[in-house]
Amino acid sequence: MNPIKVDSQSKFIFFLIVLCQLFFANGLYLFACVITFLVMCYFVQQAYGTGVFTVILAQHILQIIAGVWLCNYLGNDINYRSPETGVATVASLVGVCCLFLPIIYVQGNMPRITMADVRRSVEQFSTEKTLYCYIGSFFLTASLGVFAASLAGFAQIVYSIVKIKWLFFLLFGYQSIVKKEKRVFFYFAIAFEFLSGFLTFFSDFKTVIYFLVILLLTLIASINFKQILYALAVVGLMIPMALFWSSIKGDYRSFLNGGQKSQTVIVSNQEALDKLKSLSNNVDENSLAGSTTAALDRIQYTYHFAKAIERVPDIIPFQNGQNWLQNIEFCTTPRFLNPDKPILDNSVKTSKYTGIHYLGGKSGVSFSLGYFAEFYVDFGFYGMMIGIFILGAVYAKIYGYFMRKSSNNLAFNYAVVGSFFGEFIGFEMDGTFLLGRLLASLITYIILINFAFPLILDFIAVDKSYSKPNSSNVVNPT
Repeated sequence: MNPIKVDSQSKFIFFLIVLCQLFFANGLYLFACVITFLVMCYFVQQAYGTGVFTVILAQHILQIIAGVWLCNYLGNDINYRSPETGVATVASLVGVCCLFLPIIYVQGNMPRITMADVRRSVEQFSTEKTLYCYIGSFFLTASLGVFAASLAGFAQIVYSIVKIKWLFFLLFGYQSIVKKEKRVFFYFAIAFEFLSGFLTFFSDFKTVIYFLVILLLTLIASINFKQILYALAVVGLMIPMALFWSSIKGDYRSFLNGGQKSQTVIVSNQEALDKLKSLSNNVDENSLAGSTTAALDRIQYTYHFAKAIERVPDIIPFQNGQNWLQNIEFCTTPRFLNPDKPILDNSVKTSKYTGIHYLGGKSGVSFSLGYFAEFYVDFGFYGMMIGIFILGAVYAKIYGYFMRKSSNNLAFNYAVVGSFFGEFIGFEMDGTFLLGRLLASLITYIILINFAFPLILDFIAVDKSYSKPNSSNVVNPT
């Protein structure tokens, strides 16, 4: 292991943050969330190690603790909406630990990485050629994304290929920051990805933020008091921005799809920008205050889990693996072999196990139960933890495979791992969707590793001897 070094002032700040949780309402739940995050983060995020798993961890904890924050904001007990919310919160935290234990094991068996290793790896590539690859992948993925929905059974593969843009974004970012080359172009790429994300129905502007955090975490070997102050300042800026977006998102999305029951954009980019500007001018203090409750409720994802605990097994018996078997069958049966294969509608499963009637795909909306809750309704609490642990072991196996086989270059392998796992950050992910994306992405990346990556590495490499994978070199990058 190669843990990040923390100075004494920062340790004291973390201690105060943890201790202060006990003095808030529902303090034990806040304390459990914060201490779980800090302890797991200590093991998950290693010095100069990939930052993607820390982002997944942070997002999971955020979607758990947001339920407690919502209760406190409204001045209510943790169980005010469901008598099982407290149980769901604790079970979710235990599940997070089970998910990351295999990943921590793999991290512990990897060599200690130094800044010299990172610098040596980025110097093996041409920053300019990597920029060309990013620009090319941007236009390629934009074109593929338009036609993906019409490609039936191959759509998931196309969506997986789209992820290669983020591989080049990360790789270009590593080179730009470490070698201090073409930083203006990198900053422009961040700004363009962020602003253009507002033109999509699903608010893709958040995606570049996630990948930027993944990139920056990889370059951290120590934490000091000044860095904590910077981080708090950034969080302080992002909170009002999140509330602002929450206050206008509903109206903005309704405009994008023209009021139709679909999750598509039918207006021009200029019309979308004009509407965004108009809605922004109408935001006031009252709308921001009202959006706080909505934002916290949208972020949290323990409520569905709690409602499922209420009904299973008292009303609906444990499913003994039927849900996950159906998930596997759905993901592994191509539509051309089963023309009657139904369209995935997450709301059906959620309505069944929560007892809450939700609108579904026909109305242009989707509500997922969450894959932790799906493990619970199939196997109960103990079986749920085993299932989540197995999923974590699959993640860890894929992680190790990519680090050994993608190339013999550390920075490139980090970019592969980051781009692959970057879409699995959500605690709320539906089990069918998670398995489908995991399988399609794995198949796509194995093909890329064997056929496309050698060509890419040969193109961007300064020294052509680094263009082929070499597992022994990855195990000992020094």
